[in-house]
Amino acid sequence: MGALKIWSIVVILYQTIISVLISWWTLDCSFTPDSSELHEVTLMKLLYLYDPEACGRIYFYNISINHDYEFYSTVIWPIRNEVASSFRRKIRLWLSIHVVWLLLGIVNVTHGQRSCGFYAVLLPFTLTGVTSLMVDLIFMSIFLSDIEVTRTEIAILQYIAEPGSFYWINKPFPWNYALGRDEDTSWISLLFAYISCRGIVQWFINFWLVKDNYIAGIAAYHRIQKEKSSAMTKV
Repeated sequence: MGALKIWSIVVILYQTIISVLISWWTLDCSFTPDSSELHEVTLMKLLYLYDPEACGRIYFYNISINHDYEFYSTVIWPIRNEVASSFRRKIRLWLSIHVVWLLLGIVNVTHGQRSCGFYAVLLPFTLTGVTSLMVDLIFMSIFLSDIEVTRTEIAILQYIAEPGSFYWINKPFPWNYALGRDEDTSWISLLFAYISCRGIVQWFINFWLVKDNYIAGIAAYHRIQKEKSSAMTKV
């Protein structure tokens, strides 16, 4: 059992544990908005982490601004959030890939040195690792594309407010002014893009992990084949 394989299991294991925890909290609706938390955290949850239809809960969100020396306020409540629903699907895919990759990594440690290990173990392990890397990049690009439509509080609400998915108290409110406010919330999508790419450093660690395991597996496969050929020649 080589050091590379042990190191690979450790790296994949802690990422799988993290993915299980994040998936559990997300799918179990543990990220429901709370009026006592920071305003920015509530916006983050409303954008990606809170699907009222899946969670069976409704959260009332208050928008208040001062404009022309007058105070304006209205209350919005989402009943469906397709952006958060899509995020839940991404989480399920992310979790599935991690669990499969960990299982194949364990099989690679225990059975990778067998003659059939290249096709039965190494290739599936490598393909799953490559899939994980590609999915990370795809998710990152999706979140980066969201930056343009999540630059302000009102922009976020408009982005997730598909027809019939949002209700609000119908009262005078300067929506155009609110949309142009300077508060920048594009960092939310940028943060999720950064996390999707494993903080960049972890993504490159995974890349080298997949590459090095494949190269080591190929070398082991050729050695086994050579030993088998030598044994047959002696016979």
